[in-house]
Amino acid sequence: MMQRMKRRTRTNIFLAAMVGLLGAGVYAELRREDAIAIVPVTQIDPATVRDVRITCSECSPRHFSKVDGHWRMLEPLVGAADDARIERIVAIARASVRFRHAAGELDAKRLGLDPPFATLQLDDAVMTFGTTDAIHGDRYVRVGDTIALVPDRFSALLFTKPEGELAKPAGVTKD
Repeated sequence: MMQRMKRRTRTNIFLAAMVGLLGAGVYAELRREDAIAIVPVTQIDPATVRDVRITCSECSPRHFSKVDGHWRMLEPLVGAADDARIERIVAIARASVRFRHAAGELDAKRLGLDPPFATLQLDDAVMTFGTTDAIHGDRYVRVGDTIALVPDRFSALLFTKPEGELAKPAGVTKD
């Protein structure tokens, strides 16, 4: 009976140690992800952006300008733009980076960055967008001389039709 208690005690201590190690590993990974997540793809302050240009391989080029605190589409259509939608596009500049590499370390052609699938110009800053990572679904983004992998939560905004970015007249709702 004493031998049996010792075996159970050893087993319980071993299991508790394993749970502790797994918990420490999870905590370390969460800390690592938090440290990476706070690094944005650019240092652009979205509140200061006044000019937005979007080009992509399979959509119409679009140009927006902020006038008196509201966004206006200047190309291909002309009119008031949906402020919230354009602000979400501008917010791409602050997307979290999972990994960052010097542009020379990776083959831009293989990543869909030469030529890019889409280009986003915020004032004078240019971001080009390539393919997505097959494992995590993160998008390759080139900014200057770096290529970053960022969670792809914005592609639909880049590839949308211009009509979807115009402001809806007052009283009009979605069906």
